[in-house]
Amino acid sequence: MQITFRTRLYIGFSIAIILCAASGLTSYFILNKTENQRVWVRKARRMLDSTNRVQGVIIDMETGRRGFRATNQARFLEPYNAGLLQIKPTLAELKNLCSDDTGLSGKEAILEDHIFRLMTFWEHNGNNASAYTRDYITQLTDNEKRQMDDIRTISKTLQADETKLLAKRREEHDRLVHYGTLSSSLDSVLSEIIIIVLIVIISREFSARRKVQLQLRDTIEELQQQTHTLQVSEAELGKINKQLEKFVYTVAHDVKSPLSGIIGALSLLQADETVIANPELTEIANLSSSAALHLSDMVNSLLESSKISLAELHSETVDTKEMLNQLAVLLFPPKNIKIIIADKMPVFKTRNLKIQQVFQNLISNAIKYNGKEQGIIEIGYTDAGDYYRFYVKDNGMGISETDKDAVFALMKTTANVSTADSSTGFGLNIVKLIVEEQGGKIWYDSIPGQGTIFYFEWKK
Repeated sequence: MQITFRTRLYIGFSIAIILCAASGLTSYFILNKTENQRVWVRKARRMLDSTNRVQGVIIDMETGRRGFRATNQARFLEPYNAGLLQIKPTLAELKNLCSDDTGLSGKEAILEDHIFRLMTFWEHNGNNASAYTRDYITQLTDNEKRQMDDIRTISKTLQADETKLLAKRREEHDRLVHYGTLSSSLDSVLSEIIIIVLIVIISREFSARRKVQLQLRDTIEELQQQTHTLQVSEAELGKINKQLEKFVYTVAHDVKSPLSGIIGALSLLQADETVIANPELTEIANLSSSAALHLSDMVNSLLESSKISLAELHSETVDTKEMLNQLAVLLFPPKNIKIIIADKMPVFKTRNLKIQQVFQNLISNAIKYNGKEQGIIEIGYTDAGDYYRFYVKDNGMGISETDKDAVFALMKTTANVSTADSSTGFGLNIVKLIVEEQGGKIWYDSIPGQGTIFYFEWKK
């Protein structure tokens, strides 16, 4: 019995439908398992990243404490104070990521215990470095180093376990991808055979349609290739940006630790009786110390700039009045500088560290660039609808019209001479980036010789 054209079409389409259904079910199960493994791989990567951030925060805190003990300068406590705000949320994140693995959870608990012991050790040793003797500083440093070595060892062990787990999950993910590709290829081959048979049958009656279909397929393939090229370019660009951010942070961080040691050594050298007795050596030591402190300011500013995109901060209730009172004490203004904070300041939920960075930079600048015998800094705000409009007003030297383009520019400084340390050109650029990141804006009004008012808007 001869099979009709219509029957052959029915048979061919039925076989194609069965193959497509089988391929779809197979692909569904494989893709489902692949997605599960991809989730685990991402989680393992987050655990490694979280462990690195915990270790980075502790190193920053330890560097700040060491620099403070060596120089008795409170600005070295800035990374330590910032670390106090970051360490608990970061440890909580790591603990949550390790919670479904007994081995990792146990090591994370040991790491957390050592970190809290080290923080307790720091708290018990106070903030009055001027009272420390050299032998006591050495003893503290040795004790601190032993605890840091323990933390590094535990972190490396935890990271090694996480890396093994990541490798295992990647292997499973790659295996599923391989099977999925093999299954799809086999189904594609069988489907193509059926399609070819159908095309041969149908081509006798629909040669014109076959031609249109081939043209449409070529167009789709070309569009897919162009889309793939754009996706690859976008991925490469993102990868380069992340590498640049990581490079800036890594270089600045690696320079910071030895630089703190250099500053400490120069401080000891300045206090040496032989150097004090020799005016020439004293001048060289003073110049070297000034240069080192300036470089330290630049490194700290560079770290802050890189952290703008790296830090993941959570919103919390911020009492701006209390925060400003603390800043007014921690910045150690000279006796001739009076800081006046408005009686009523807002309390609202926002990123505490971010708004603190803005106020700290603006107040520090108002202190540094005030050459008056009686300096006055006034801080307050007004309600601007969806925003709070804060201001920091001083009676300092003001900003000239020729310097207006350099105020918020990166790595540029104005013609004003600081009464404290020199400007690095980072501070107000960082402030501008932070304010704009919150959806606000910053500007100023100034009269040379009479003072400056900086305004910035912060979303409620």
